[in-house]
Amino acid sequence: MDINALQTLLFVPANRPERFNKALASGADAIIIDLEDAVPAAEKDAAYATLATWLKEQPDKSVLVRINSTDSPWFNQDAAICRSPAVAGIVIPKAEDVEALTELAHLTEQPLLPFIESAKAFNQLDAIAAAPGVARLVFGKLDLALDLGMDYPPPAGEPLDESVFLYARSQLVMSSRVNGLAAPIDAVYTAIHDPKGLTAYARQGMRLGFSGFLLIHPAQVAPAQRALLPTSTQITWAKHILAAEQREKGAVVAVSGNMVDVPVMARAKRIMETVEALKK
Repeated sequence: MDINALQTLLFVPANRPERFNKALASGADAIIIDLEDAVPAAEKDAAYATLATWLKEQPDKSVLVRINSTDSPWFNQDAAICRSPAVAGIVIPKAEDVEALTELAHLTEQPLLPFIESAKAFNQLDAIAAAPGVARLVFGKLDLALDLGMDYPPPAGEPLDESVFLYARSQLVMSSRVNGLAAPIDAVYTAIHDPKGLTAYARQGMRLGFSGFLLIHPAQVAPAQRALLPTSTQITWAKHILAAEQREKGAVVAVSGNMVDVPVMARAKRIMETVEALKK
């Protein structure tokens, strides 16, 4: 599993083993078996035992695991289970302690995907991104909203206003780039049966510079995957740009009344490269 290439990542609760194989068959690029929020404290031990048995039957580097926070009483159990050959990486909630991340990387020798979901985490974002073992950053908007006292999520029936997270999301993209990481993974879209809303949300994330998305239900996989594809409008635009580039031999040119220079041409090429890759 190439951690840097993952685009659709589906959560599955660690205490629901009957869903593990269904999640693997969902079409998502990866599943994240969740030992944290999805599992009540009273069920943690049983979930560990079940997961350990199931992992023994899986191919190497085939799943991700979200552990409990590094200051939780389950840290040692988390680290132990994540040393399984079947685990491809560790998703760390409430990542705020760079030393704890370093210790986890040393104990498990696994790629780390820390959740950035608190004011404290954002205050030391670059240090977290540069910590040993960190492969990609993950945005956690629900915990961040709680930490900051934001009016989110809204009551049922009111629209989800994702613009309130624009500053936070942009910081993850910038820090990932500065610290040489792959583009970050965006937060969940909480409306499970709203494919149009999910598609719009994912495309907004892509415009900001995210390249992966957390999913909470198999029904979200297909809409998220569609959102990752270039639209017909984008493809037509890219073809016009590249045709103009060929005519003008790379010089700055106007297309449909808009200036087109080297960065715009590079964007058009990237779109068409994605289209060609999908044909293979």
